[in-house]
Amino acid sequence: MYKQNKKGNEIPNVLFPPSSEPLLHRQSCVLFRYYALPLIKIIKINKKQRSWLSFFSEAMSATQASFAPPVDVPVKAEDFVHNKCIKTGILVSATYESMAIQIVIIVFFEKLLHLGLRRLFIPRLVSDMIVAITIAKVDFIRSNFESRFALFFKRFGDYMFSIYLFTLGLGMDPFSVFNRPGKDHYIAYAGVISTVAITLLCKDFLVKHKVGLIAKTSIRANLGFGAALAGTGSPLLTRLITEQKLSKTAVGQAAVRAGIFSDMIVTSFMCIGDLIFHDDSKLGDSAQRNHKFYVAGILAEIITLMVVSKWVLDKINECNPEGKPMKGIYITGLMVAVLCLCFSASFLHMDLNLAAFMIGLALPREGRATQLLINNLNFFLNCVILPLYLVYVSLSIRHSELRTNPEIDRVIDMPLRWHKLLITVAIGTVGKIFGTVTVGLFFGMKWLDAIALGQLLSIKGYYHIFCANEAWEHFMINDTTFVAMLWMITITSAITPLVAYGIAEWKRCKARSQLMALQFHKSGTELQIMVGLQGPQNLPIAFTLVEAIGWTKEPGKLTMYSIDMIELTERAAATLVRGQGAEAVEVTDAEVMDVRNEIGEALEAFRKENNDGVNVKRLQAISSFDDMDRDICMCAKDVMAVLILIPFHKCQRMDGPMDIGHAGFRLVNQKVLQHAPCSVGIIIDRGFGNMNQTSLSWVGKNVVVVFIGGGDDREALTLAAEMSQHPAIKLTVVRFLPAVETRGNATTQSSTFHKLNQSFTSDAEIQMQLDDEFFADFYRLHIINKGVEYMEKHVADAEELVMELHALESQYELFVVGKGRDRKSVLTDGLEDWTEYPELGHVGDIIASSEFSTTASVLVIQQYDARKNYDVIDDEFRPF
Repeated sequence: MYKQNKKGNEIPNVLFPPSSEPLLHRQSCVLFRYYALPLIKIIKINKKQRSWLSFFSEAMSATQASFAPPVDVPVKAEDFVHNKCIKTGILVSATYESMAIQIVIIVFFEKLLHLGLRRLFIPRLVSDMIVAITIAKVDFIRSNFESRFALFFKRFGDYMFSIYLFTLGLGMDPFSVFNRPGKDHYIAYAGVISTVAITLLCKDFLVKHKVGLIAKTSIRANLGFGAALAGTGSPLLTRLITEQKLSKTAVGQAAVRAGIFSDMIVTSFMCIGDLIFHDDSKLGDSAQRNHKFYVAGILAEIITLMVVSKWVLDKINECNPEGKPMKGIYITGLMVAVLCLCFSASFLHMDLNLAAFMIGLALPREGRATQLLINNLNFFLNCVILPLYLVYVSLSIRHSELRTNPEIDRVIDMPLRWHKLLITVAIGTVGKIFGTVTVGLFFGMKWLDAIALGQLLSIKGYYHIFCANEAWEHFMINDTTFVAMLWMITITSAITPLVAYGIAEWKRCKARSQLMALQFHKSGTELQIMVGLQGPQNLPIAFTLVEAIGWTKEPGKLTMYSIDMIELTERAAATLVRGQGAEAVEVTDAEVMDVRNEIGEALEAFRKENNDGVNVKRLQAISSFDDMDRDICMCAKDVMAVLILIPFHKCQRMDGPMDIGHAGFRLVNQKVLQHAPCSVGIIIDRGFGNMNQTSLSWVGKNVVVVFIGGGDDREALTLAAEMSQHPAIKLTVVRFLPAVETRGNATTQSSTFHKLNQSFTSDAEIQMQLDDEFFADFYRLHIINKGVEYMEKHVADAEELVMELHALESQYELFVVGKGRDRKSVLTDGLEDWTEYPELGHVGDIIASSEFSTTASVLVIQQYDARKNYDVIDDEFRPF
């Protein structure tokens, strides 16, 4: 291990140590001590004799010669030091290059495994954990990775998780604690308190069986263990809710809000505990005496940061408006400032990782700079930091003080104690479910929903692995408990998606079992309407229709989901960034952002004008025109919309007629009509909504419903009946019936049909019977003494029908008609030959044409057809 120079001094051979000792650790300890000063002397001598270039050339030559087979020849001490230092530098450089390659390998296999498990909705943590355990368990892989990562983990392993905690705190709002608590806050409080309470009640049992605690009298250990089990992996939960399309359900929304809030409570509780219950073994006598001053300094730093950071970030956001690239100097300066603040808190004897969370919590989360920082850090965390951190945890060496089996050196090799695993899972799950069910039932939740919500909130994440690792390093738990907690976190992360999948399928099956149409919507229940927007020009008529429909609804019983229909062009694709909340991506293109901002301002003004009587929520469909219908239909299914309103692909020109339109939006409309999970309305706007007025309150509108027969016409009449409750809407219903001679011909044909098919009833007769029953109820509820005008017109054929429609053109501002898919009437025979746009139906196509009118708007309704959800061989066996 040692060589002697000419003076007899021993020089450690750090380049080729025994294999049993860590290579890089011994190099870093002795290299500077034995080699740095002699090397400086050599450099000084050579500076006097030759230039730097020749010295560098000679050094490289010596380096190459050093790789020759060793010969037992006396060497000078200076030459020996010179050669060894050059070889050390090359070896360290090669080590970091190898480490970079191994990082790429870890990320690649983690990503590959995640792509496979993602189909089962299993979160990334499980794939990260599988890769980390594989590296730690397989001997030849472990020895290869451990030799490269030893120095890196020694220097940075304890601080790697600070980036995650900083990002976690940056995405939270600390002031929500001071707001008036709602149902979600109470659920979060109850889940945390019940889990901690169960842990404290069972502390004697836990210590006796060595499940979670080492010292019975340690308050810090008891509270810390309970808080760790009470937390929720909110980033994993939010991603899971989004991927399972549960973000629009009551359970999904409550889970996301309660999960984030409980995560903030538990982590803040950990930070406060670190300040109060400090580790005296790490503090000297002077530091212990001045501990209260350290706490005061940390609090002063956080409060000052909360005040100053808002002003600084506002200035940064002003210098970097939306739609323009963020200047790198601002992000770099912000990160440098955060690092300085974290290390200043660590100088005050606060844990660096928890200090990073507190600093992130103190920074405002609104603003472009903060959001960009969160997006970039999340990408870096998921790709590099978190997989490496799990490798670092898996390669942990056992404490000698806790060793019960001296033959095992690493914690991950310890056998799994099943009773410890079951107890930790039981405490973490039962505590969450008990608290959630108790509060959920108090607020009127159903049993199954409350239990499912509790199970979702029991999911654990990367933060809980950090807590387990910290507890183990501070001797609060032993080796086997640490292993049990790692497996507990992995198992709950893998099982919870199954619960979410069951909830999603149950909700969707329940939605499919319902008839998602206005005609079958229960009065008094919440009504969801989705409005597709090509641009701000579609807003006025959408506001007018939504306000009229929801006039008699109680506040909060009508929700309008506006969905921006954004074509994914090459330019837009180049500006895609990670979105917030339920949106996976967002477009930062300047033109798209301007349009979205204008729409957002109009929606906010509409919400305020209605005094929050209409819930307004935003969605977006970012895709090509070939696939945009999928996004729209999926969103409609997730929010359980009853009606989708989408604009016609043509817009009215200033001189009156319609323009040539957009073929892409026409394709979207056709596909939505074909695949929609609810009723659909196509709007042809000719000024029914005023651009300068968002309310109907003081503007009278004459609306007419053209009723010929069929399910689509019944749906159109139901919609018009809802609108007629508004005082500014004057509704007229015109029912077209066959003339006497036409009816006689139809009766003769029907009699012939019955002679040929005695055992079957024609679909046309069924529809006529349904029309009569529906119209009788409508007449009784809305026409008698209700102010709705009613007219009957008898026509012989399609030509007379068109003439009667032309006579109505100048009297009304809005025509509401059914598309007429299942309509079989002599009144419309022959119109299909003249139809230009089949998606509007025969009658709707006539009224929408510029030859018919340039002032009357049209709303074409297609009723949801539940039969397309059932694959049967004959219509007779369909349930509807």
